[in-house]
Amino acid sequence: MPLLTFILMTPMAAGMLCLVAPSRRIMAGLGVAAFAVTLGLAVVLLRQVLVCGVVTEGREFLSADALSIWMVLLISVVSLATSLNAGRYFQRDLAAGTITPGRVREFYVLTPLFGAGMFLVVLANNLGVMWAAVEATALSSVLLVALYNRRTSLEAAWKYVILGSLGLALALLGTVFVYAAACKNNPQPLPSFNWSHLMSVARQLDPHLLKLAFVFAFIGYGTKAGLAPMHTWLPDAHSEAPSPTSAMLSGVSLKIALYALIRFHILTTACLNSDFSRHVLLGFGLFSMFLAAPFILVQKNLKRMLAYSSLEHVGLICAGIALNTPATIFGALLHMGYHALTKPVLFFAAGNIHQTFHTLEFRRIGPGVGKILPATGIAMSMAGIAAMGMPPFGLFLSEVTIIGGALATHQTAAGVLILVALLASFCGILQQLSRIIPGMPKNLQDSKRPGTDTALAMTLLLGVLLVFSLWLPAPVCGLIQDASRIIGGRP
Repeated sequence: MPLLTFILMTPMAAGMLCLVAPSRRIMAGLGVAAFAVTLGLAVVLLRQVLVCGVVTEGREFLSADALSIWMVLLISVVSLATSLNAGRYFQRDLAAGTITPGRVREFYVLTPLFGAGMFLVVLANNLGVMWAAVEATALSSVLLVALYNRRTSLEAAWKYVILGSLGLALALLGTVFVYAAACKNNPQPLPSFNWSHLMSVARQLDPHLLKLAFVFAFIGYGTKAGLAPMHTWLPDAHSEAPSPTSAMLSGVSLKIALYALIRFHILTTACLNSDFSRHVLLGFGLFSMFLAAPFILVQKNLKRMLAYSSLEHVGLICAGIALNTPATIFGALLHMGYHALTKPVLFFAAGNIHQTFHTLEFRRIGPGVGKILPATGIAMSMAGIAAMGMPPFGLFLSEVTIIGGALATHQTAAGVLILVALLASFCGILQQLSRIIPGMPKNLQDSKRPGTDTALAMTLLLGVLLVFSLWLPAPVCGLIQDASRIIGGRP
C-alpha cells in the first residue's frame, strides 16, 4: 500500500472536490474526513518506520524516517482540529456578513492544499522538491491570510509575500550551493539530489560551499520559520488571518520551515564535523527568545501577543537542537509536539473572543471573558498555563528537559539564558491573559450578550495534550528518540 502517496493525495483530492461541492457543510465534512484519513495513515506508517527505520516510495522520490513521521503526525492532528473548528467559525462569520460564501469556499479549497504542501515538505527526499513544496505552502497560506480582504489583511499578506519570497529565494540559493558542493570534487553528473544520497557522501562535499549553503538556507528558511530578526511578517499574518488559519500557521507551518532548516543542519554537521551550524542555531534561537519576551508584554492585540509567543517557542526549539545532547534534542522535538497541540487552542479561543467582542484589543475586550464565554475562558486559561510552561502540561517537561540537558553537559550559560528568557515570557503571557479572562465585565449588559462559545476542537486538543503530558506512549517516545538520533548523528 503506497502510504506516502495516499497521505499526499488525500488532502489534495479534498481540496479539488471542494471546488465543486454544493454546500458549505459538505466542504467542511471533506476537510475533516481528509485529515482524519491522513492521521490514520500516519499511525499505520509510524508502525512501519519503527520496524524498518525508513520507508520509501517512487524510487526514493518520497521517503519517511522518524523525523518525517513525527512531522506528519503533527500536521495531521493540527489540520484535523482546524477543520473541526472552521465549520462553526465560518458559519458565524457568514451570519455576521463579515465574509462572503465565495471566500469561504476559497478557504476550504486552499486549506487542504496547504496541508498537502506541508506533507510534501517532510516526505520529499529531494532538496529541490522540498524547496518547491515550501514555496507552495507559502503561496496557499498567503491567500488565506488575505481571506477577509480588508486593508490590514491585504497589508499583512503583502508583507508576508515580500519577506517570504525573499527568504525562499535565499533558500533556493542555499539549495544550489549544496548542488555545487556535491559536484565540485566530482566530474561526473550527480547521480541523485536526494537527502539519502547526500548524507552518504557528506564527507566528500566541498566544506566551504556547504558552509555558504547553510548560511543562505538558514536565512531563507529561518524567515519562513519566523526566527528573529526575520520575523516581522509573523505578528501581522497571524493577527489578520482567520483564526483556523492562524492555528495552522503557528501550530505547524513554522515548524515545517524548521524541519527544512534541521535537514540542512544535519547535512552541514556531517560534512564539516564542526559546531558551525550549532552556533548559528543557538545564537539566533536565544535572540528570538529574548526578543519575544518584551514584545509579549507590550502587545495591545491578543493574536499579535500569541504570535510573539510562537517566536519564543521556535527560538527554544532551535536552542534545544543546537545544544546537541540526546536530552536537549529529545526535549526540542517533544516541545515541538506539545506546542503544536497548545497554540491552536489559544487561536481558536481568540477567534471566539473576536466574534463575540468584535475586537482583539485587550483594552476593548476588558475583563470578564470567563463570565461571558465560560468554555472559551477555561480553554484559554488551560492553554495559557501550558504555553507558560507550567505543570501538569507537557511544555513544562520539555522545557525542563532542555534546560536539564544543557546543565548536565556543562553548557551552563546557555541553560541559564534559556531559563531567564522563559521566565520573562511567562510573566508577559500571565500579565496579558489576566487582563481579560478573570473578573467581571465592565458593563453588566455585556454578561448577557450572545457569545460564540464553541469548544469542540479546543476540548479535543486539550484532552490529547493532557493525556500525552501525563503518559507518553512507548511508540511515540521511541519515534522521538529515533528522530533525536537522526538529528544528533548518533547510531
